[in-house]
Amino acid sequence: MGIFWLTNIMIVLVEAVFLVIILYFYIGVMRRAGGKFVAPMIAFSSLFLMQSILSAYFYYDFSHFAGYRIAVPLIAVNGVGLASFIMLFLSIKQ
Repeated sequence: MGIFWLTNIMIVLVEAVFLVIILYFYIGVMRRAGGKFVAPMIAFSSLFLMQSILSAYFYYDFSHFAGYRIAVPLIAVNGVGLASFIMLFLSIKQ
């Protein structure tokens, strides 16, 4: 496994950590206040978490046969995704 694939895997795992924290926050809000708005947010967060976990698995699998020409552009895509989850985390933290 090359450094580029390892970087992709680490990015999506960091995304997964942020998503677990966000999901924990939304579940806490749902328990305290309820509301129709929070339930879809829990569903979306859960789906994004599942996507991050599956991405880590697929990137590990791809690392065996795909080279850096695929891995490097994915770093940019995953970096933008990570930045968006960090922004979401910071906005709900306030």
